Amino acid sequence: MPDSNMKWNEIQEGIKRCEKCKEEGICEVRCPDDRIPTSGPQNVKLLFVSEAPPLNTRYYFYHENSNDRLRNSLFEILRCDLSYEISTINDFIAAGFYLLPTVKCPSARTGRNAAPPGKVIKLCAERHLKREIEYINPDGVCLLGRTALQGFLTLRNLWDVQTHDPREVGKTLSEAAGKELEVKILDKSTKFMISYWPTKRHHRFHEISEHIRMLIEIIGF
Repeated sequence: MPDSNMKWNEIQEGIKRCEKCKEEGICEVRCPDDRIPTSGPQNVKLLFVSEAPPLNTRYYFYHENSNDRLRNSLFEILRCDLSYEISTINDFIAAGFYLLPTVKCPSARTGRNAAPPGKVIKLCAERHLKREIEYINPDGVCLLGRTALQGFLTLRNLWDVQTHDPREVGKTLSEAAGKELEVKILDKSTKFMISYWPTKRHHRFHEISEHIRMLIEIIGF
């Protein structure tokens, strides 16, 4: 579908050229950043939303020739805990998965990698992540970490959140983790699962695979 592919390419080209943070005087963000996915989404069942590209490296999740810690950790969870035969990006996409960062450019504090400020998360989620998720139209979305949760909390105000009380997400990531939300995005109900950033240093690392497993079962994947 050339038209659809062109639209995705246009979204990504806009991200590569985006200097909105610089225009807004937000100096913590190193923008623009051209580390967009090297392969487009294909029939995505489960979309992972991560935090932001790291500061001091040329590559990120989609570049096979990099020793990307996020990719290594997520692939290990999918292989070892969930029995998916995934070793490459092509395997990952062919299995019905995809991943996007909430914030498209790295943030720095005193020259070192830092978590994106709240104003940057809001700006990037509204400007870019919303369009990407609406284009991909996944059955489920797994939010990996605090930044991804903050981005979702921004976007839920623009989408229709189908819960008894949408405020009952939790004030912290540990309170929110493992919770499922149903969100009306355009004309489709999408399931969101809140989880942690996938690093073995996190004392609740073992819960991430269970959250992913729960979401897979919920969406019938």
